Amino acid sequence: MHFQTLLIPWVSATSLSNVHCSSRLNLSTNWNILGPFQIGTREAEWGADPLERIGGFRNLTYDNSSSFRSSLPINGTARWSQTQISSQELSFNSTKGVITVGFDNVDWGSIRSVYGWSGIQFQAWARGSLDICDDAETKGKLITVVLHVSNVGELWVDDAHYFGGDFYGYNRAPIVLHLAPGKHRLDVRVTHDIRNFGGMMPPRISFKVHASVSPGILVAIPESTIISDLVEGKLVGELASIPVRNDARKWIEILELSGGKNITEVAFMNSDFPLKLAPGQTRPVKFKIKRLQPDQTVLVLKFRYRVEGSTKDQWISTSRMLNKIPHWYLPQKFTFLHPSGVVSYAVIRPPSPNARCTSIASNNLPVLLALHGAGVEADDPQSKEQYDALPDLCSWLLIPSGVTSWSGDDWHVWGFPDAEAGVNAIPQWMKSVGWERQGVDLEKWVITGHSNGAGQGAWYGLTHRNDKIIAAAPLSGYLSIPAYVPYHMWHEVDPRKMAMILMSLNTYRNELLSGNIVGTPVLQQHGQDDDNVPIFHSRRMSQLLCESGWGTEYLEIRGRGHWWEGVMTDGRLASFLEYYLHEKPEIQALPDVFSVVVANPADTAARGGIVVDQLETPDQIGRIDVEVRGEVWNLKTFNIHRWHFEKPRPAETSLPSRVIVDDHVFDLNITHSSKDYDWFSVSEDGEWFKTDDPNWKLRERSGRQMGALDTVLGSGSRFSILLPEKDNYESYHYDVALEISRNLFQYFAADSEIIVNGSRKPIIGDGNLILLDFPDDISIETQDIDINFPITKSGKAIVIVDDRGRRHRYPLEPGMGIIYLYPLPNEQLALVIWGTDEMGLRTAARMLPLRTGVGQPNFIVVGNEMKWGGAGGAKAMGMFDYLWRIYNAVYL
Repeated sequence: MHFQTLLIPWVSATSLSNVHCSSRLNLSTNWNILGPFQIGTREAEWGADPLERIGGFRNLTYDNSSSFRSSLPINGTARWSQTQISSQELSFNSTKGVITVGFDNVDWGSIRSVYGWSGIQFQAWARGSLDICDDAETKGKLITVVLHVSNVGELWVDDAHYFGGDFYGYNRAPIVLHLAPGKHRLDVRVTHDIRNFGGMMPPRISFKVHASVSPGILVAIPESTIISDLVEGKLVGELASIPVRNDARKWIEILELSGGKNITEVAFMNSDFPLKLAPGQTRPVKFKIKRLQPDQTVLVLKFRYRVEGSTKDQWISTSRMLNKIPHWYLPQKFTFLHPSGVVSYAVIRPPSPNARCTSIASNNLPVLLALHGAGVEADDPQSKEQYDALPDLCSWLLIPSGVTSWSGDDWHVWGFPDAEAGVNAIPQWMKSVGWERQGVDLEKWVITGHSNGAGQGAWYGLTHRNDKIIAAAPLSGYLSIPAYVPYHMWHEVDPRKMAMILMSLNTYRNELLSGNIVGTPVLQQHGQDDDNVPIFHSRRMSQLLCESGWGTEYLEIRGRGHWWEGVMTDGRLASFLEYYLHEKPEIQALPDVFSVVVANPADTAARGGIVVDQLETPDQIGRIDVEVRGEVWNLKTFNIHRWHFEKPRPAETSLPSRVIVDDHVFDLNITHSSKDYDWFSVSEDGEWFKTDDPNWKLRERSGRQMGALDTVLGSGSRFSILLPEKDNYESYHYDVALEISRNLFQYFAADSEIIVNGSRKPIIGDGNLILLDFPDDISIETQDIDINFPITKSGKAIVIVDDRGRRHRYPLEPGMGIIYLYPLPNEQLALVIWGTDEMGLRTAARMLPLRTGVGQPNFIVVGNEMKWGGAGGAKAMGMFDYLWRIYNAVYL
């Protein structure tokens, strides 16, 4: 039987069968290091490991006399070295420690003086071992080991490969191993990324290894429970979730969830019953808490489950202390559903009874949306107490989590929709607590954020949700990921390939979309001594907005670095927030001349009531320049294929009665009671026309399908991972499916179901699918789509048909694979991941979007050369246009 987690010892240990071990697990004290080697910003997902050119680190043995060519060290040679584990902790069933990797044979100062932070990023490999006691209790048995390796993205345990890893140290989804007693090799690939480890000199990487013996078969993880706070004895939200992990070697089905000792009434969410877990899989169980006993302070949960092949049910129980908040007007944690269906949370502070909000006639107060920085939990005191100095604001303060401490993906496809879901859940909070004071205006935000919460939070909101924003205060933020740490040090890549990669990031390049900010009041503030986010970023955005004809209020704080106590309220911030929340809580009318700038229609909402549905070509930013002449609007378009007017909101938006689009005149009748709208589309000969027929969505790319490869993260429900119908969990396809599921949960806390052997048909119109085979071979129902898709497998080749009808054949070869988006009905998507063999499948699967800044276009044909050549080894890559055609600005 093939199990990813069933491994043989690397080297047999000396028999200790007559000895009782003081610890069942031990990490090696000495670790062998090989490096450093060059690597670029977020390049690791593309492979780019030079040791793969000679068979990979796993096939090398320690030899302090051998050397390897490298562009970083003195004399151009990398050698073996050794380091010792530190901060080691040991107990009978657990071992953990920290391994620090650094290199003194590199002139880091010289490289940094030329290439900046890009030059001090590097990669290396570290080898140690995990020793499993061989005594009378363990002899002849397989020990179930739970392994966390933090701050790395790739590792080998003996001969088993694990990709994705845990770059951010979430420790959410471990690897479950079933190991024989003896010594097991750990080969860990480390990559120094400025955003993970900072720009210290000389650069160092510290990664953590924690191995423990599994405590059972089905394991609940109470410390990761997501649950609302108790405020004045009342739970402020009924939704909750708890991760559970299958540590067995067979499938487990969770049949029932109940409160312990009848003190709590809980219920599965309907879509999660029953819940199946593959061997080694971690999934969140979401449920509703329908009733708590008075004065209850502990949540007790009981799970009834059944192991595959058994007729007997088993039970486990767990508990979690409830967090108590003494009164309603303090920041408190409440739960709601993320758009993908998982339970998320935000911190909310309702309006104070001392707030004097006389200028807000409707008594519906705006939302102060405050976005946290990278690595910060919304519920940490540093985050939720940051507005204590302003206790009486005329607003609903909302601090969303973004689902994770890195907001899932830097407030992008996963994180920002979580912030919006949190805003929209405020009425749910009111209902839960019986709130009868001020209401909320969900369409009016003052948005602010610090660091990543500004650079990819507040700036992103300003450029993508402009019609909802009263004012904004981005604090100590950066322009974009490519501007933060440039991509200088990548393995050599054909310029057209690199263009595809960088173009995939266009929608997160706030500096390119700054025209959307014109018309919105902005206060920028930055510590003058910031050594984390260079102050250049704020200065540059201020200049760009000035060049667009729009000034920002700009302030540098002398003697301050990146973070200090009061960073969210110091300087001009208090008076700025009070003015736009108390005195002028209105969305200002746009100037008579403004622009709508769009890189991805899927994540860009209305501006001035204009919504772009499709771009003409996917590799260029679209733009509509608007000149308002009373009730007549004159529009000039660039790279726009389809757009419409959104229904106007009360008071703030006045739409035209006539519009002139590139000299084509249309009369309109848009009122506040309009239920439907017309689309404006351009024909192939450049003629604009108007239509109210929605059937174009059956033939064309629309809505949540737009964007780069990471658009697959915009799933409307759990992900379904489908194996080839001939396969089951005894195949390498299952191993890869488990890795994908683990990575989705690790990086996004996302839920995914692994479907094997046709055990269940995925629901079309539900969440997005991940197919480990071509759609034609996995029987996906697409009868409602009228699209002649341009990528197929024909005989012994992958065939790609370009927009001119030319066929490009890629003969199948070892290590080859492909990853691409595939359309399903109702804006649903499939992500197809396929390989000629296990290595090809793994190479394609590691391109699954997990970290921001990697830059994956809509399709990538991967080859064996990517293992050492990175993106330079890809055989083809590119984007689909609005007709799902291969756009001609492509590498084929």
